[in-house]
Amino acid sequence: MMKKIDVKILDPRVGQQFPLPTYATSGSAGLDLRACLDDAVELAPGATTLVPTGLAIHIADPSLAAVMLPRSGLGHKHGIVLRQSGRPDRL
Repeated sequence: MMKKIDVKILDPRVGQQFPLPTYATSGSAGLDLRACLDDAVELAPGATTLVPTGLAIHIADPSLAAVMLPRSGLGHKHGIVLRQSGRPDRL
């Protein structure tokens, strides 16, 4: 059964300058979500920031959830380690 997820494009550059979320391969478990940034972000140790995606989603079905996870290669290839992953609240 197909489930409905509403997606709203907040930044008009999404789909043009910034790609829409896509599956990287036919075997991908989830979509690759890109940051919608004009410039690089540099964080000092212990600093935090919110990174915009240019998108908002609404999942009305309570049996579904969105989960944001880091790409598996980020840690060992680039030294990027996230302390936690997030499950978005209802928007």
